Amino acid sequence: MAIHSSKAVGEPPFFLASSVFFAIKDAIMAARRELGNEDWFPFDSPATPERIWMACLDEFTMSFVSFDFGPKLSV
Repeated sequence: MAIHSSKAVGEPPFFLASSVFFAIKDAIMAARRELGNEDWFPFDSPATPERIWMACLDEFTMSFVSFDFGPKLSV
């Protein structure tokens, strides 16, 4: 029998999934740091292979995305 309003069943899987996303983002930041870019970059979920590759800024993706890439936000 669980305690009323207990979140012991739903929270662990949720935080486990978010830890994978942030581990991928940390790996992308390390790859960008190797190229000398330590600026903020947009990285939204879901972390598809294409988004991960484009965010890394290797010699192939540099022809499509520049260092000053940023999201177009409307306020």
